[in-house]
Amino acid sequence: MGHCLPERRVDNQELAEKLGVAAAEIEKRSGVRSRFFAADGQGPSDLARAAAGIALSEAGIGATDIDFLIFATMTPDVTFPGSGCYLQEKLGCRTIGALDLRAQCAGFLFALEVADQFLRAGAYRRVLIAAGDVHSSGLDFSPRGAAATPLFGDGAVVAVLDAEGDGLVGSVIHTDASRFEDFWCELPSSRRRPTRFLPQDLALGKHYPSLDAAAVWREGVQHMRAAVEEVLTKSAVRPDDVRQFFFQHVYRDAALAVAEDLGVGARATVGGLDEGHIASASLPLALCRARQNGDVGAGDLVCLATAGSGANWGAALVRL
Repeated sequence: MGHCLPERRVDNQELAEKLGVAAAEIEKRSGVRSRFFAADGQGPSDLARAAAGIALSEAGIGATDIDFLIFATMTPDVTFPGSGCYLQEKLGCRTIGALDLRAQCAGFLFALEVADQFLRAGAYRRVLIAAGDVHSSGLDFSPRGAAATPLFGDGAVVAVLDAEGDGLVGSVIHTDASRFEDFWCELPSSRRRPTRFLPQDLALGKHYPSLDAAAVWREGVQHMRAAVEEVLTKSAVRPDDVRQFFFQHVYRDAALAVAEDLGVGARATVGGLDEGHIASASLPLALCRARQNGDVGAGDLVCLATAGSGANWGAALVRL
């Protein structure tokens, strides 16, 4: 694995004047102390390229050894083609398949399951999963954005999977499309005519993320807790067999609440305090850091769980 955060770190004090909220209040509301913002012209594939260099080096292979590429993102570099195509070219891969996957905050878990199916089927020997988002270029830095803007940051994580062993012990993924307006960004929209975005739409702010805070928090807690219980039961694994639990949610205190509800708070890692919510990248970022710090290592069984826009949610048991 490898990860990359942009150079520019933005603390709450920097946001306070623009949003009209005190820095201390921002942290209290969002659970975020700081976040990283990409530079002008820097897209998720640029961050993923740096992360991929680390992951490939750790794996002892080159980009030409990758057989398939999956890029989980909700903020692609451009409307089309996908960020996977951009990353494939930047890494110098062969003419392998490059797939963008849209499952928002649960993107990494969905990508894990897709990659695992390809590997188990023998279709590919090595699959690279990139998870990256650049939110900062699509946030409202006026008082209207005070509730949503402090939540988000930019970054990318890359994981390289091979067909040897049994890394993904079990996984569950779910979508409830009836709740998509609880957490979404409406514009630009291909269903809008005569054009996807009109000048008058700017005043409405529909091109910025919109969250129903109470619903997203409540459903996130319910979904993450249920997903962890489901994957443990499905895989015949006891909670005590898991070395470390990793939880992620756009509202950090929701993830903390799940850890406490499940009675695993002492063995739980919840990211986001210092880098904000990076949608598809936040969950694997916490795992990547834990591996680098030696908190988890080869042979350890870990559990990953998240819930977010879609509504998409899931959990996975991974043998490192």
